Amino acid sequence: MTSAGVLERQISRLLGSPYAELRAIGANLRAACGQPAAAPLSEQPSPPAAPTLVEYAEASAYTAEAARALEEAAASLLATVGPPDRSRSVELVEQARDPLDEVVTTLLYRHDRAGHNYAQISAVVADLRPAHKHELFELSLTGCPSLPGLLGNGLRLRRDLDLSRSQVTGAHWTSASTSKRSAIWLCESEIGGRLLCIDATIDGQGDRSIQADRVRVGGAVRLLHRFKSVGEIRLIGARLGGSLDLTGAQIESSDGPAIDLEDATIEGSVFLTEDPGGRRPVIRGGFDMGSARISGRFLIRNATIEAHADVRAGRIYARSTAAGTALSAARASVGDEVMLAGRCEVTGRIDMTTADVSSVSIGEHCVLRAPGRTALELTNAEIRASFQLAKGAAVEGTIRLAGAVIHGTLALQGKVSHPEHGSLVGGSAMTVDGDLYLDGLHTSGGRVNFRGATLGSFTASGARLDNPGGYALRLSQTVVKGSVLLVDGFTSIGLVALNRSTIEGRLQFTGGSFTCPAAGPGNEHGHAIEAISTTVRGGMDLGWKTVSPSVDFTDATTTFLADDPATWPERFTIAGLNYERFEKPQGAQGMRIWDQAARCAWLSRQTEFESGPYEQAAMVFRQHGYVTEAERILIARRKHARQVSGSSAKWPLRAIDAVYATIGYGYRPTRVLWLLAVLLVLVAASLILPAGQSTLRASDSSGDVYSTTGLMDPKGAQAVLDVFSQSSPEVAV
Repeated sequence: MTSAGVLERQISRLLGSPYAELRAIGANLRAACGQPAAAPLSEQPSPPAAPTLVEYAEASAYTAEAARALEEAAASLLATVGPPDRSRSVELVEQARDPLDEVVTTLLYRHDRAGHNYAQISAVVADLRPAHKHELFELSLTGCPSLPGLLGNGLRLRRDLDLSRSQVTGAHWTSASTSKRSAIWLCESEIGGRLLCIDATIDGQGDRSIQADRVRVGGAVRLLHRFKSVGEIRLIGARLGGSLDLTGAQIESSDGPAIDLEDATIEGSVFLTEDPGGRRPVIRGGFDMGSARISGRFLIRNATIEAHADVRAGRIYARSTAAGTALSAARASVGDEVMLAGRCEVTGRIDMTTADVSSVSIGEHCVLRAPGRTALELTNAEIRASFQLAKGAAVEGTIRLAGAVIHGTLALQGKVSHPEHGSLVGGSAMTVDGDLYLDGLHTSGGRVNFRGATLGSFTASGARLDNPGGYALRLSQTVVKGSVLLVDGFTSIGLVALNRSTIEGRLQFTGGSFTCPAAGPGNEHGHAIEAISTTVRGGMDLGWKTVSPSVDFTDATTTFLADDPATWPERFTIAGLNYERFEKPQGAQGMRIWDQAARCAWLSRQTEFESGPYEQAAMVFRQHGYVTEAERILIARRKHARQVSGSSAKWPLRAIDAVYATIGYGYRPTRVLWLLAVLLVLVAASLILPAGQSTLRASDSSGDVYSTTGLMDPKGAQAVLDVFSQSSPEVAV
């Protein structure tokens, strides 16, 4: 009895034999596999004796190709030996001291068409350089359908090591590792050419497939097309003179990373892309390139990378961050771009902490999945050019940019959801020398935070940031060297915070919608916008589409205020808001800028009465030549103050205030003349009336008393003098 796999390999080997008899046996075996199995005790028809895999087995090209290569090598190498020595039919030779010498001698002896004896060939092999011996041995491996493994630690090879189309299955111990076995060992080996594993299959039987720590490869390492590895490929500290090409490769590890390039140096690029036939590369177990140095670019296209859900207990070298990490590039250096393109799917964390790269781009249709955890970690990284999350890309998890330095632009334009600890984009204290774009960004369930960052400019045209009850966008304590534009369909559901920020350009809300459904942590008042103590040197354009339920611009400072007083929300706080002039919002039509009545109505709707905003508005009106309008604003301030304090003031104060109001609280002094005129009219009327005239009296120096009718009689005069003497003793004297 035998398995179908063993039978298939034997048929392929026989069909590829140079001997006709063996090829005939292989053909007969293949034909027999297609016939019904003999079952004399059964009346039912029998199925074919072997499955389709065996029935359609083809001749193995490995035998013929390896034989041809070895024949050519033998003819070239033994051409100078002379004619074959056939003086003895049987000859005993000493056992070779080096097993490699014996293997190479046997290969050449078997494929030498000239017929040199074993001793002649052994003498030639003994004089060869080790690198040449390894090259000859390599010829026997290329395309081998079944190898039990390769022990090549310390190997020195002048040209390529080609394991293309080979199938390697094994797990061997060496002194290079005390914890894991491997199918292929190449630790501290030197390969002058390339390491080729095109269309090869390597099975580490539960351990590593390749362990090549500190290997040196003069050219490229190509594990591509239908390359498949069941087990980790470990190249820690490797030095590659060319690129690492993983086109179409499928690599899976049950424990540890699928590929480990920690501290490796790659003079070329790293390619993880689909092959010409559309076969997607698949990495299951994670890709570790911590502290690696790549001179070229790192291209991931139409690839699938999946992290381990956890790290098995007992893995002594596992890092605390290894669990859930799909791509680890902490402290890595990439000379050119890091690009995810096509339909990439990454399940797990991408860790680029403190990495140094030229640029990072995540193309449309790419998906990063780490819901409830960090999806992309760029903390303290340095990006020499730009970072872009393209429109159409999706990130499930948090993007962390705290402390990162981006010397170009930062563009986040895809969809971000499922945050870790409520934060979708964490860019605290980061630096962006260029512009920051959130155009078209959609976030859901978390905050976008750039607190304490230094930015070139900030634009969020058409973005939708949804985080009810929390921060939708936080730019507190941020320094923006350009403008902040939340415009053209920008929508925030939650708080937009600009507290204590400095904006060298404009703060523009044209066409934006700002709402906050409810108060929450950090937003106890439920404001839609907060700009407390914010400095905007280029002016504020508050041409928002809608804003609700309230805003807070306490102690904000700007050059001009462009707004429509009628569009402010029901509640707002503007105590300490300083500005130098009023302007029209961008796109506003038919609006009066210096409309005192509209300003008074606006100021009267403050959440809590503050006299400062009235005085600020009046000062600005007066400075621009609108003196009368300024006085009306100040009068409106006193009226508003009287309305606020009227119910609690005592009636004498209320009466005095009412009288004071008749002269415009001092801002209408001409009204006093009208009061004096009224008083004069009243006095004149009192003199004209008979009743008033009858009470008028006057006296001269001689003591005579006169009334309006003339000199009074002595008795009447004496009565008048008695009255005066009682009220004024000096008069009596």
